[in-house]
Amino acid sequence: MSKIGNIRVDVAASDAAYYAYAPHDSVTLPMAPDDLQNVINVMTYFGRHDYAIEDIQTSGKFDKLHFAEDGCVDLRALNAMAACVKRNPDLDYDAVRDYCDNFDVPVDPLMVGNVIMQTDEMPFSGYSVDVDSANPLPSDLWRAYGLTLLDQASEELEACVNDSHLSPASKASLLSIGKLLDNVPAEALGAWMAAGGDVCLGQSGYFDRNSKEVDLMKFDLDELEQAAFEGDRDFAADRIVVYVESRDMTEMGFSLAHQLTLPMDEGELDGALQDIADMEGVAAADIVMSDYELHGRFSEYSLHDFDMGESIADMNRFAQVVVNNPELSVGELFYYNDDHEIYDIDAIIGSAEKMIALQGAPDGDLCLDDLAEAKGDEAEMVNEGIGTIGAGTLEGGDR
Repeated sequence: MSKIGNIRVDVAASDAAYYAYAPHDSVTLPMAPDDLQNVINVMTYFGRHDYAIEDIQTSGKFDKLHFAEDGCVDLRALNAMAACVKRNPDLDYDAVRDYCDNFDVPVDPLMVGNVIMQTDEMPFSGYSVDVDSANPLPSDLWRAYGLTLLDQASEELEACVNDSHLSPASKASLLSIGKLLDNVPAEALGAWMAAGGDVCLGQSGYFDRNSKEVDLMKFDLDELEQAAFEGDRDFAADRIVVYVESRDMTEMGFSLAHQLTLPMDEGELDGALQDIADMEGVAAADIVMSDYELHGRFSEYSLHDFDMGESIADMNRFAQVVVNNPELSVGELFYYNDDHEIYDIDAIIGSAEKMIALQGAPDGDLCLDDLAEAKGDEAEMVNEGIGTIGAGTLEGGDR
C-alpha cells in the first residue's frame, strides 16, 4: 500500500489539555473499522467524552485530495474515505480533486468518499496531452483543451475519410478541412470554447457542466464504510497478519519484513511468496515468518506462541479453517489444545477439523466440560453449553 499512501492521525481525548493522563494515540488510516472503533472507545472513555484530532499527515494519493483536516473531522468518515482510495488505486485523483473543487463538493470526507466510489458518474474527459506544470496557468489549460478538441476533430475527420460510402470529392473536401485544422491556434480555441461556461477545466481533463452530477448522498456513513471495506482481506474482522522475509535477513536481525494477510488462496499465497523471494533474490522456500498479528476470533490464541519456524502455508491453512467455519469456537479450540498440550500447528488444525466435523453431535466419549478440572471456573464458563467430541482422536504435539 506504499504507492497509495495513507493518512496518519494523532488523536486524543477532547479534554486532554486538562488531564495529564488523558489517552492519546496515533493511527494510520485506512484501518479495520473494528480496530478504529476500539481506538475511539479508548479516546472517549466509551462515549463519555469526545475525541479531538491533533494532527493529520497525508502521503501518496491522499496528498492530491482536498478534505477536512481540522480537529472535528469524523474519524470513521475519514477512515472510510481512506479505504475508498485503497479500493480504487488506479483512479485519476487529480480529476477527483478537480471535480470536488469545481462542483463545490464539501470537504467532508464522507462526501469525498462518495465521489471516489462513483467516479464513473463524473462528467469527465481527459486531455489528449499532458499539462506539464504542477500549478498550471489558465493558458496552459486552454492550450490542453484546445489541442484535445483538435485531436477529436481530426479523429472524426479520419473516420469519415475512411468511410467507403463517401465519394472521392467529399473525401477531398474533408482532407482540406483537416489541413485547416492544423493552422488553428490551440490556446485561442480552448479559451473561446471554455468561455461559454459549458465546461470547467482541470489539471488532467475537463468536466461537462451540463451533465448529471455525482450523488453526494448515495452512501451514508454506514453504507460507505461497508462498500469501501467489503471483501478487503486486509481489513477482515478475522485475519492473521504475517510478516515474512528471507531466512538470512531474519537470522541477521534485520527488520525488512513484507506483510501478508491470511487467509489467501493457495495459488495466490504461492505467487505472493515468489514475488517477495524475487525482490529479495532468494528462493521461495527461503522466505520465512518473522512475526505475526492475530485479529478477531484468532485473538483467542494470543496466549499461544506460534513458532517462527512454522510454515507460512500451515498458518494459512489454520486461517482458512477458522474463517471458512464461522461456527467454530476458537476459544474452545484453544482450551482443548492447551489442556492436551497440542501445540504443533498441524495438530491444532487437526483438532479444529475434528471439532467442526462433530459440531452439534449429541454423543461423544470426551466432554469439553472435563477441562474444568484443569482450568477451573474459567473453563466452566467457556464450555457452558458445549457439545462433545470423541476421545482418543486428537494427538498432542510438542511445544
